[in-house]
Amino acid sequence: MVSFASAVPAVAPLVVRSKGSTKALHVMLVSCAVSQAALVVAVPLLALWSGSALFLVVVPLLVVQLWLTVVIVREYQGLLGPQLAADHAGVWVRTGLGTRPEVVFLPWHAIDGIDATRKGPVVRIMSRAGDGLYAKRPHWRVRSLRRRFGTAFIVDGRRSATPPDHIVAQLHQVSVSGGPRP
Repeated sequence: MVSFASAVPAVAPLVVRSKGSTKALHVMLVSCAVSQAALVVAVPLLALWSGSALFLVVVPLLVVQLWLTVVIVREYQGLLGPQLAADHAGVWVRTGLGTRPEVVFLPWHAIDGIDATRKGPVVRIMSRAGDGLYAKRPHWRVRSLRRRFGTAFIVDGRRSATPPDHIVAQLHQVSVSGGPRP
């Protein structure tokens, strides 16, 4: 049965993990956020110490920049865990980013097709039953994935440690051993 899951399992016959560069980028973004937070505190102190209110003009811009960086860091947190896992029962795929990305479990019989596309590049997992999980007005991330790729269930080839073509081949191998081939 198609359903939401709490997380993509970290242990399965096939687990697609994020690249090390994605994790490094997340660390760099966090360090930028910390340095910007230090500036938000340091600039008003510098203005008080120097007696010049000119420095205070920069504080609102720094606060906006810090807020935007925190938003980006939160979105990248969803890229740090496994993007997809598959076993004999089906496929768990992450459908969004952010601090709490949605994860959907798709049994093999609910998958209509799997392919890799150069657009992105991504692995697309088509499932009409899976699309039925979302309410009439799904989250903006799901809507944007559907518009761009035709499905909400993708694995981003730029962020995964495994190339999309290899993921598709491995998914087909797991599906043959565990159920009907999509």
